Parts: sequence; structure tokens; C-alpha cells
Amino acid sequence: MRSSRVRRIQDSVHGLMEFRGMETLIVEVLRTREIQRLRHIRQLGLVHLVFPGGEHSRLVHSIGAAYLAVLFGRHIQEVGRDSITPFLLPDEVAIRDFALAALFHDLGHGPLSHAWEREIIGEDYDEGNWRQGLGLPAAAGAVGGRRLKWHVLVGQALLAWPEGELHQMLESYERGMAERIGAFLLGEYHLPYLPRLLDSDIDVDRSDFLRRDSQQCGVTFGGYDLSRLISTCALGTTNEKTLVVGFDRAKSRRVVEHFLVARRAMYEAVYYHRTVRAAEGMVALFLRRLKTVVRDGQFAAFSRDRIVGPLMDMVAGKVVTLQALLSADDFALHVLVEIVAQADGADPIVVDLAKRIRTRTLFKSVPRSSEQISSFLKSPEAYPKINKALIDSGFKEPESYLVRDHPKFSLLSKAPSEWGYFVDDSGGAAPIRDDDSFRTLSQPLPETDRLFVPEEALDAVARVIR
Repeated sequence: MRSSRVRRIQDSVHGLMEFRGMETLIVEVLRTREIQRLRHIRQLGLVHLVFPGGEHSRLVHSIGAAYLAVLFGRHIQEVGRDSITPFLLPDEVAIRDFALAALFHDLGHGPLSHAWEREIIGEDYDEGNWRQGLGLPAAAGAVGGRRLKWHVLVGQALLAWPEGELHQMLESYERGMAERIGAFLLGEYHLPYLPRLLDSDIDVDRSDFLRRDSQQCGVTFGGYDLSRLISTCALGTTNEKTLVVGFDRAKSRRVVEHFLVARRAMYEAVYYHRTVRAAEGMVALFLRRLKTVVRDGQFAAFSRDRIVGPLMDMVAGKVVTLQALLSADDFALHVLVEIVAQADGADPIVVDLAKRIRTRTLFKSVPRSSEQISSFLKSPEAYPKINKALIDSGFKEPESYLVRDHPKFSLLSKAPSEWGYFVDDSGGAAPIRDDDSFRTLSQPLPETDRLFVPEEALDAVARVIR
């Protein structure tokens, strides 16, 4: 369907975003319930507990990513006209598909995103059961035989859901569109290089969230020259004769470096801020404990609650419907925390953790260096000593009151499917990670090791770490 209309959205990061012609579908689908659900899931999880401005939703980020997909797509279309065979360039349909995929890339995330998926669903979740429960055929979405992450599977199911508003709207525009966008999100498209610009070292997802997260949190670390980055985007051919999207080697070196350094700074200063990590660790302990007590029969009545019922069913290990998943958001999880915090007679540990989260009574970082903690934890006596210190401080089940934070992070991916590229004057493309000037950035960042415990036990735990 072709349209001559222009639709505009005013954005705090990108200013006035314009969607033209076929691209206006991006604005049309915003009214579907599947997309509106993202309005109730924070982009940054618990970061707002430290940076109060970091309240923005996955919806605004997804819209921003869709807009950047349009800008990158238009640029590739323009610069490739003189050097690339026309059928290998994105046309209006491909640019629209790219933008829709960017809009949908976070579609399947649950409340608090990664924390929920890690603690309640689990990395080893039964994909077959979830496929069946979500109405997906057993082979749908398989890529090279690898398992899909749960949120990716849910996103695929929402796109394929015949009764869903999103699926119906896409199919009303063009039959087969929902399936095509779903395949795009799995890296399968007639222009194979285009999906890489949604999931690689330098992509539209990161291009938006670095600037947006930085601005909303009130820090300057995430700044880089977006216009320059887009203007240096180019197509090139690898030694294996594969057409890939990359960045002009001569013109983009500084902006690519700034982009990567900005990403590292945001992880160090915001995403991995010690208080943020303490809060995330506490929520993980709460969810872990809640899963145990629910599967022992507590809180059974709440599975029938309209707001928290779907969450309680998932905590109990059940597969839920797509209709139920539409209610699984941050708001429902906050209600669940409130319910547990006020549950008289329930498991005292899960109630205590809920109260601490609700009142922001967060665990504190044990005042020892990363090197001291790493060295100490190598001893077989380390955890027994820490556990005794916690027990002596009044915490009778110490495993529910100790968080070890040992995050790992690399700026440049080791997976070839996620590599970013430099493109030289002859059209040759080589991975950024192989460039001599960027080899140090391809190495994992120095690891940190931290322990978080309740403030009441802080001194006792610190004393045992020598």
C-alpha cells in the first residue's frame, strides 16, 4: 500500500521524526495493544532508582530505533545507487520492513526484561511447551538449530497471533507481512545485510538507546555524532564475497570510536552502577524465593487475580497464553511486590525482600576491592564464612541475602553474525574488531567483583574478607 502522507512524532532525543509514504505504517501500528504494552515496561529496568530520570519506556526507544532505521535505510539507498546493483539496494518496502522490525525488536520482553526472563523463565526453559502454548509450530523460528531466547520467541508469537491486533493490522496492509517481519527479526531477509543493522556491534538499537538513556539519566557519557555515523554508513563486500553493511574506513574512524567509548562509559557509569546492580540482585533474590514458595503452594489465590495472575502462573512454572502475556508488564510486577510485602503469615523472607524493594532499602556493597573479593572467593572457606557472618547478623537463610555481582562485558562481539565492518575505498569490508586501532576495544573489559548484603550485616561480612 502506497501513501503520500507524512506522519510526524515529536521526540525528546531525535526532535521531529518524519515518516513518509509506506513508512507511515510505523505510526499506524502504534495503537495496537501489543505495541502499547511496551509503554508499561521501562527501558532501563531499575536504573530509575539511582537516576530518577531513567523512567522512559521500551515504547519510546522502539519508536526511536524505527526512525533511525528509516534514516539509515534512506542513506544506504542513496549512496548505493552509483555502485550497487539496484535489486541489492533497499526500496520503499525494504525500508518500511526494516523500520517495522526495529519497532518490534523488543516486543516480547517481560517485566524488568532480563531479570524476569533469567530468574522465572530460565535460560533452559522448555521451548517446545512454550511454542505449543503460544500457538507456534514446532519448527517455527528455528535458526541454524539454535534455541531462541524466551523474549524472542514471545515476540515471534505476538507477530504470528491470528487474533492479535498487530497481526491483523499488518495483514490488512499486505498479506504475509507479519511473517516476513518475523523472519527479518531472526536475520532472514532478501537483503541479508539489512537485519545486521538491527543486531550488530553498531546498529539502530544501540544508536538510539545510547543517546536516549544518556539524556534521560542526565549524564553525558552516551553522546556521539549520530548524523556523522549515518553519513558514513556504506555497503561493502567481505573476503567471502558477502555483501555487508559497514562504515567508511576513512571517514568514520573517529565517530565509530566515540560510539564504542560512549557505550563502554554507559555500562560503567549507568547500567553497571553498583546501586543499580544491588537493586537488580535483590529483585533476582526476591523472584527466586517467590518461585520457591509459590511452587510450595503459597499465594495460590493470586493466580486468579486479573493483574498479577499471569505473573503468578509463570512463577509457578506454567505456560501462559498470549492474551495473558499482554498484561505481563512492570506495573503488574510492582503490584505483585506490594501484595507480597503486605502478606501476613507468608514466608517471612520473601515478605522481607518485597518490603526492602518497595521502600528502596537496598543492599550495600561490601567495602572491599574487586581484587580482594575475587581472591577471597577462591577459597573453599569463603562462602561458609560469609554465611556465618550473615547468620550471626540475624539472617537465618543467608543465600537469600547475598548478591555476588560479577558482570562481564565486551564492546565488540565474537559472533561473526554480529560483527560491525569498515568499508574501504575499493568496497572491501573487514571486521572492525580486526582493525589494528580497535584491537584493544575488542578485548573484554576488566572484570569487577562485588558483594552486596543488607546494611545490618555489612560490617560483619567485611570483617571476614581479608
